[in-house]
Amino acid sequence: MAGLVSNPAVRGLLTLATGAAGGLLFFALNLPLPWVLGAMFANALVAQVTPFEPRLPGAWRGYAMIGIGTMLGTGFTPDVIARAHSWIPSLVAMCLLSLVFCLMAYWIFRGWGRMDRMTALFSAMPGGLSVVTMLAEDYKTEVNRVVLSHTARLVVLLISAPILIQLMTGIDLAEANHASFAEAEPLDPLRHGAMAVVAVACWWLGQRIRFPSALLLFPLFASAGLHMTGVLTVHVPPLLSAGAQIVIGGSVGARFASYTLRQIARDGGIAALIGLVLALGSLGAAWAVAPLIDASVAPLFLAYLPGGAPELGVVALALAIDPAMVAAHHVLRVFLIVAALPLAAARAGRRKSGAE
Repeated sequence: MAGLVSNPAVRGLLTLATGAAGGLLFFALNLPLPWVLGAMFANALVAQVTPFEPRLPGAWRGYAMIGIGTMLGTGFTPDVIARAHSWIPSLVAMCLLSLVFCLMAYWIFRGWGRMDRMTALFSAMPGGLSVVTMLAEDYKTEVNRVVLSHTARLVVLLISAPILIQLMTGIDLAEANHASFAEAEPLDPLRHGAMAVVAVACWWLGQRIRFPSALLLFPLFASAGLHMTGVLTVHVPPLLSAGAQIVIGGSVGARFASYTLRQIARDGGIAALIGLVLALGSLGAAWAVAPLIDASVAPLFLAYLPGGAPELGVVALALAIDPAMVAAHHVLRVFLIVAALPLAAARAGRRKSGAE
């Protein structure tokens, strides 16, 4: 058994099977976001109470990112694009809110978490885990603490988002779970085949062009371009959507295999508290901005949450809450992090050197 589990593909299949079992259990219990949260909790539990360490090959998460990007792009219909100009005040508000969130989290990680400047800076970034992790390895950071902080915060956001949305809107999340299958679009070999070809082409480009979050952004832009121009109108089959959600949720849960309960209680506990505060801050900002742009609170809330673009994009897709608006905000946040983080890290590094 040990020899088999050491094989990355077998380990990945077992991780997916664990996630699928958790997703099916959550689905049967009519719990919110069953495929994401069920997969996440199942793998986190297995990681902590058994010798097995869940892990997905990096390429598999890339495949899921291609699917999620494609799904998010389908929301950019001509009707959505016609009102996209109204998002500008909200996008500005999101940028300012992200800065406030980052400064607040940085202060808490420095004071309560006793992190050094660089580790606290990377831990405080409002999303963009894949980009943050990649850059963290190039600077003097405690990478494990950075990843744990982002993961714990993301777990809180994924749990709190559907609960708060149900309280706000009265959406029956159990009904939404089943509706995605009951109202599935019939397969069309021509249209779905064309979309699959585009997705494969985006994967090929993403493998060859070094660009942050390329496997999410390339298919998102391609799918959005096809749908906003009316060249193609199609939706990803629900089974593929559920599979992508299992990969995303399972990969979040699997990260807990790298940490002891003491580490989770220390850094994870602080990050979880920060996540809860930021979720409530996002909700308050959404309530304030919604009447100014004549928008609903729920999509703004998801757009302002300082989490990962693929994870919160999946939430918007699963609950059918204006995925295009949510995606636009999170994509802009990714670009801001890519632009600002190296500059902030260089400044923090100079300060650290000067202090020494």
